[in-house]
Amino acid sequence: MAGGGDSNEMNPFISYVDLFASIIMVLLLFILIMFVNVGYYIQFNTKNKTENKEEKTKQEEVTPELKKEENKEKTIQYFVQNENNNTTPVQGGEVEGNVLIKKSEQFAQAEFKEQELVIAFKNNEYFLNKEITTQVTDFMENTLKKNPNALFYISVNDSQKLISSTQTKQVSLGRILSLKNALEKVPSLQNKIKLSYKQAESLNYEFGHLKIDVK
Repeated sequence: MAGGGDSNEMNPFISYVDLFASIIMVLLLFILIMFVNVGYYIQFNTKNKTENKEEKTKQEEVTPELKKEENKEKTIQYFVQNENNNTTPVQGGEVEGNVLIKKSEQFAQAEFKEQELVIAFKNNEYFLNKEITTQVTDFMENTLKKNPNALFYISVNDSQKLISSTQTKQVSLGRILSLKNALEKVPSLQNKIKLSYKQAESLNYEFGHLKIDVK
């Protein structure tokens, strides 16, 4: 009877097997959650890197003409003090005093019309090639032989082929300064070149022109 009574008593302690099983289940659940989070993080980073790489590739696939325009926009802005003490921005060259120093190998397509005393441009570049500069120099030197006191006033007419008004003004100012700079390299023309920042009379040249007046 005593033995039977002892066998029916309840054990108040959890068995070691059940305790270890519970701990192992909790650890497995924790490891599973950790692996899910790590997998999601790796997948997210890989997706971001792929998108960034594709975006960079698209940016590099820019046409040469567009790259050229971007480089012009990134050119450092310089400033020139004009005769009215108004400061005007110039791109594509370096300013020293009241002249523009060439920093680009791009030449303008242009024609010097001596009868009209006009340099007509055929594109939107600034700098005239040596042939045009020589023609203008010869004309001025011949004029000075006849009239040593002559002064040459250069004015500019804007190109009609540029959408941005700011860029249009920069191109015009760059042209007039670059021509003055080139001409004043000739000793006989030093202090003989004057610039007029007012618009020259329109002569229907789509890419603009430079007008030379002798006084």
